[in-house]
Amino acid sequence: MNKSLIITNTRKQVSKLDELPTYDRSLIDYSKYNHNVGHAGVKYSMAVQATRGCPYRCFYCDVYKTTKHHFRRSVDSIYEEVKMISDMGVKRIEFIDDIFNVKIKDFVEFFNRVIKDNLGVSFFFPTALKGDLLTKEAIDTMMQGGAVGVNVSLESASPRMQKVMRKNLDIEKFRENCEYISKTYPSAVTTLNTMHGFPTETEEEAMMTLDFIFSMKWIHFPYTHIVRIFPGTDLEKFAIDHGVNKAAINEAIDKSYHEVAPTLPFPREFTEKYKLKFLKEYVLNKERLLKVLPVQMKHFTEDELNQRYSSYFVSRINGLKDVLKMAGIKDEQLKIKCLDEKEIKIPNLKENIKKNFPKKSIKKNAFKILLINISTHFTKDRNVTEYDVLEPPLGLIALQSYLDHVFGNEIEGKLIKSRIDFDNYDELKKIINNYEPDLIGVSAMTFHKNFFHDAINEIRKTGYKKTLIVGGPHPTTSYEEVLKDENIDLCAIGEGEQILAEVVDMLMRNNGKKLNKEQLEKIDGIAFVDPNYKKQKIENIKNFTVLKENNLALTE
Repeated sequence: MNKSLIITNTRKQVSKLDELPTYDRSLIDYSKYNHNVGHAGVKYSMAVQATRGCPYRCFYCDVYKTTKHHFRRSVDSIYEEVKMISDMGVKRIEFIDDIFNVKIKDFVEFFNRVIKDNLGVSFFFPTALKGDLLTKEAIDTMMQGGAVGVNVSLESASPRMQKVMRKNLDIEKFRENCEYISKTYPSAVTTLNTMHGFPTETEEEAMMTLDFIFSMKWIHFPYTHIVRIFPGTDLEKFAIDHGVNKAAINEAIDKSYHEVAPTLPFPREFTEKYKLKFLKEYVLNKERLLKVLPVQMKHFTEDELNQRYSSYFVSRINGLKDVLKMAGIKDEQLKIKCLDEKEIKIPNLKENIKKNFPKKSIKKNAFKILLINISTHFTKDRNVTEYDVLEPPLGLIALQSYLDHVFGNEIEGKLIKSRIDFDNYDELKKIINNYEPDLIGVSAMTFHKNFFHDAINEIRKTGYKKTLIVGGPHPTTSYEEVLKDENIDLCAIGEGEQILAEVVDMLMRNNGKKLNKEQLEKIDGIAFVDPNYKKQKIENIKNFTVLKENNLALTE
């Protein structure tokens, strides 16, 4: 570890989530997002987070390292937010929790409240429910309460791989629940997530997973994602210990989940045959499509289905149209049209948001904070095989809502997201120069780490010399690597609300000037490079430059 790197005391997680302020939906312009396909692959939706952290320790995931404990909001708190969103005219709600159904009693109670009040909302679970924890009572209540998109994650049907990855699913219970949903609730759109290519996985074990998919005849959207090994996870250590090259790991990160990775434990030819069999015999199976498509078309627009089906292919296709052609299905064989966008559009959303979140008056010379989400590639850089979602930056909304709660009109916050608010670096620079922030915070996922560092470099090119703090899963798990970037001042480790509030408080007391080592050491939950070390390094570079110039002069 770099001797100049300083890591402060670990900050405790927020355990009483009900005490956090309601997410201020007025902080972003939802009209910029709603016509795009969001987190759950649906348009005109809003996301709700009911929990933080995960009680499980799957070795491919970094969630338990970013939020080590699992905490949950009360049913009352969750329901009140959902009811407020419903009252604003939103008809689609996504629960983006890592596992929303850990506490089955609360899960059932929530949906009973929804049924009682007849909210008429469609619910989606893009980050997946834990399939073996479901009960028939929970499934029945969830479906009666408006669940439409039911996503579950298997990863592998191999008992050995389940143990290796520490997922430890009850596979037979998982299968039983999947079959119950498909048979009892054929109107539900089911998604099954699996992974292909774990280190030490054999061809026989991979086929066990594919056979499991084939046995679930009516799964709407099964996925066989190629494993991506993220830095800082236990999977990375496991992979390296079993002969996977670090360079191959880094190369694979930027690829889409459907592209063949250089980290596979078996020949590329096997994976290509595996994927082809999956596509030809399952995804494009005519009998299956004729059964599931009418259900999908009832719940999704053509644009939404185009994106879902396009994500299966490593080259660009004309969405659903090409899928039907490949499957040998004629338009007249489908006696239903896709969902009309008019049915899900939210009338007067901006006005309804303003009613619930009235604009606050900002004090003159308020401390300005710019929060930037770097998680969607610019249009020109987008990989055509990437599952392209443009969800609102809920994490940044949470941060700014908390800051507004603490500081009131003493601060002003602005939230922006790549491709939505700026689609190239010139647009980003213009925002920074016009806004003139006193503090910039940047968040990104590991999947976008190269884009993240490029963007930070461009931020500094604007002439911005004040504090730049970064946070999110990548800085939390890989802060030592991240802080090699000398453009970054601080890494927030774990939850950011309280960390950012303390940083803002200190900066305001310091008249906006960067904090010194002694000040930074008082803030729990951060990592930084000793500012004195940075200063010495810069001075050494300057001295070297002068010396070089003097030597040249002497030579001449």
